[in-house]
Amino acid sequence: MTVYMKPTITEAYLESLSTLEAFRYGEELLDSRFPREAVRVLATVIDVEPGNAAAWELIGRAHFAAAHLEAAENAFRRLVELEPTSAWAHTALGLSLDRQSRHAEGAVFHRLAAAMGSDPRDTMRVQLVDRPGE
Repeated sequence: MTVYMKPTITEAYLESLSTLEAFRYGEELLDSRFPREAVRVLATVIDVEPGNAAAWELIGRAHFAAAHLEAAENAFRRLVELEPTSAWAHTALGLSLDRQSRHAEGAVFHRLAAAMGSDPRDTMRVQLVDRPGE
């Protein structure tokens, strides 16, 4: 389902959703480019299931898309804690740090993602930070 108009999300509606329904609705909102609304819905999922890595990934993506960079960083840090072998989680954390102009910190996570065989762009991001004379 694609959401075309800005959704009106009431507290009563949020309370009526099961955890799975809230997760799926948050996913739909993010896919439909309503990241702020997705964050609101996904926060209810995190409250119920704080160990759910998929929920942390989705809320991190929503925060990142909404340019809530500190919140995205925190969500991706939690995701890395829950899934330390996920190259994508390390890349996402690195990108959230990069967007905050914390490139040296981000390079650490890009380096880890590159070592895990992630996207070649992670290696390039590390090289940009490690350029001599800068």
